[in-house]
Amino acid sequence: MPFDRSDRLAPAQAQLIKGEEGGPLAHRLSYIRIMRLVRFVKRGSDLLYSRISGLSDFEWRLLARVCETPGMSITEISALMDRGAAQVSRAVKRLVGQGLLRRENVGGGPGVRISATTRGEGVYAPLVSAAFQSERDLIAGLADEDREALDRIIAVMMDNALARLAREQQLAGPGEGARGGR
Repeated sequence: MPFDRSDRLAPAQAQLIKGEEGGPLAHRLSYIRIMRLVRFVKRGSDLLYSRISGLSDFEWRLLARVCETPGMSITEISALMDRGAAQVSRAVKRLVGQGLLRRENVGGGPGVRISATTRGEGVYAPLVSAAFQSERDLIAGLADEDREALDRIIAVMMDNALARLAREQQLAGPGEGARGGR
């Protein structure tokens, strides 16, 4: 039975920022509706994960990134998080000071690799559990065939988005291609 809404979360009145209800385009263009959905999911996640971890939004995202992909450099983390190396370096320093991350020198050069400590992995573990619960909350009310269709749709849209990104990166000026010109 598609779109069975009986097990969805009870509707609640979230506090929206003026304009988040969306204008005419927000109700007509799929990608804008998806961006709004992502923004609402992100805002809820930011609150949840900060509450669970005791870390700022950027700090828990950094810790999660390092736990998921250990051994990256500051430069690599900066590119993946779309943040400047100085901001990432400062946050890494704070998390190292809290005993959540460690910096390891790379082969005598100026580079370092960042990885989580056992304590950092302990802070990360409840974030993973919360992420799986968030997924269950988000897809509540979707029948199995709807979830399978959603997975297929997301895969096609991801391929299309990556093709669009590649096209735009080719058209971007020098230095703009990797991060979209930010």
